[in-house]
Amino acid sequence: MLPFAVGGANNAVLNAATAVLDLGWVAFALATLPSDRRLVARMAPVALPACLLLGWTALPFFPGIAPDLIARPAAPDLLALGWCHAFSLVALLVGCATAGRVPGFAYATATWLCLFAGVLIAVTLGLRAFGDPEMMQRVIVDHRYHRFAGLMGNANAAGIGYGMMSLLLHGIARDRWRAWRTQPHGHIPIAATIAALGSVIALSLVALSQSRTALAAVAVAQLAYAAGFPAIPRAGRGWLPAIVLLGLAVVLGLSSGSALSRYGALGDDGSGRLSVLRHYADLARTAPLSGYGLGGFDAVNQRDLTSETVLLVGDFGAAHNVILQLAIEAGWPGVVLLLATLAALVVRVARTPMIGSDRSNAIARAMLFAVAVAVVGSMVDIALNVPAIAALSTALLGIVWGRTLRDDPRPRPPRAPHPAPWPIAAIRS
Repeated sequence: MLPFAVGGANNAVLNAATAVLDLGWVAFALATLPSDRRLVARMAPVALPACLLLGWTALPFFPGIAPDLIARPAAPDLLALGWCHAFSLVALLVGCATAGRVPGFAYATATWLCLFAGVLIAVTLGLRAFGDPEMMQRVIVDHRYHRFAGLMGNANAAGIGYGMMSLLLHGIARDRWRAWRTQPHGHIPIAATIAALGSVIALSLVALSQSRTALAAVAVAQLAYAAGFPAIPRAGRGWLPAIVLLGLAVVLGLSSGSALSRYGALGDDGSGRLSVLRHYADLARTAPLSGYGLGGFDAVNQRDLTSETVLLVGDFGAAHNVILQLAIEAGWPGVVLLLATLAALVVRVARTPMIGSDRSNAIARAMLFAVAVAVVGSMVDIALNVPAIAALSTALLGIVWGRTLRDDPRPRPPRAPHPAPWPIAAIRS
């Protein structure tokens, strides 16, 4: 949660510091957690294309190998930083998958994430309510659109970030509520109530950011998450889903003058965004094989501006579509390797017998919905370009993946019986 409090770690120094901390945690996890050859073999379908992606994005370091195929990096000074960030994300995915095999790790991680998210939300709201107005204008307000940005510097990224926190809090509330209803203790489930209220407060911050993509994606994810559980045996559904649904209604009602009013301009903004995507699709075709190197998007964008495109994309620091941005920086083979990694992970999660328990587990499902919100935000905005959101999404995916690696799902061949250590009874007689 710390990178969310420092602008999403969305600058060179903080991005490098976050990558180093992530790599340090991964090294500690891999050094202390048990592993074996079977685990490596089970992780290979996901880890292998991810490692190949890292190798492919390292090609611009050596443009002389095939100068006709490998374009020179557009921003050589940012190439190493971009590659280190990518390496830290792959390592974080593997490290969280390794740690996710430990029983209780997902619940403990979600609990601590929600606790620190609650602290972050409380500090942000406190600063907004009682801080110096001039200073708060610079800290928690988007300088471009003058919308609430919640210490992240970008209102759309803040909406996605708070939406992910809202889903995690909903997951904790669902888990604690279900535990209380199946084994009542005779007192009000305080943890479930606080988490449910925190989820609604985080939803209100999503609406306060006025991010249309974040508000729509989070509302749909919350409704799908709340409706996707069977009734609790002998207890019914209870009032927790009613609290969340009521919170959704209240948030939507209170945001009618801000976020919902922005949907009126969706048609004009949508046509402009389509023009942006077409422009970047054309730009991705100029270096389709290797791209211009990680971190080179801004340099390529500024270099290729014309009188027709300067007003359209002149101030863009990202393509507002993670696929096109990766194609510009790593070429279309890089996109294929990324999609292969995600496809292998999805297949693993969907086909593993252990997924039966995952689907009934509130926390694992909340993690998947939170990642889905970030992915949706990255297709039309800059969600996964923000290091804090990218690292959180990677960690949550790794934890869910790790839950499927606890036991080998493949049936083991029957072991041949050992020969009797003593002669049979007839000979012994």
